[in-house]
Amino acid sequence: MIKNNKLVSTVACILGLAVLPSVASAGLSDHTFAWTHNVGSAQLVLNGSTTYTATNRGWVDEFGTNNFGGATGNYIAGTCGSSDSCGGSDTFANNYFAFDVHRAIGTTSAVLNLYQPAVGENGGANGGFLSQSAALLYTLFDVSGNPLSDTGLGIFNDLASGNSYGSISVDSSSNGSIVSITLNAAAVAAIDAAYNSTGTFFIGGTVSPVPEPETYGMLLAGLGVLGFMVRRRNQVA
Repeated sequence: MIKNNKLVSTVACILGLAVLPSVASAGLSDHTFAWTHNVGSAQLVLNGSTTYTATNRGWVDEFGTNNFGGATGNYIAGTCGSSDSCGGSDTFANNYFAFDVHRAIGTTSAVLNLYQPAVGENGGANGGFLSQSAALLYTLFDVSGNPLSDTGLGIFNDLASGNSYGSISVDSSSNGSIVSITLNAAAVAAIDAAYNSTGTFFIGGTVSPVPEPETYGMLLAGLGVLGFMVRRRNQVA
């Protein structure tokens, strides 16, 4: 029984490791939408036809620093490394967008279009996407604070938590193109709520690694072993 328990514990540990996000090496980049300052636009398309350009866009990093990007600000999400072509500070950033939707009434659908700079554009030697992973999951969230004025860890965390508004897997093939994220019903409801209150719709975003196929294989194998050991233990009991 002790041996069985040890094996079950070992499998559980493997399962836990299998779902942990990968950690980038120090000084290397894991980001999307870098080099977006002064280029491209962030646009919200409602009902398939009405387009709103972000009035403000920017990022807040893990130390709570807000770049207060403005209408043409950089909206990188992730880490700009110091030891590769990004030449950054190794700090992780979440991004945000603000849209004036005071004319948006009767919203039934919403798509967020974000420009991904091309390789070599605006200083980005590797384009807007540069990662240690083959792809990154970019996830959008509601924002309860005000990224146009707030700083600190509160707003940093706010941009990456709460109600999810949608997500998309992004990779290097997106460099030089528009990345379109279809927003869900929660986002559509929030746009309607913004129309009926302040008129400003905020949305925040963050990135995380997309698990490799090998990770899923390890997870399934671990579950199989765990199930086998549980059945065996029940039979012995």
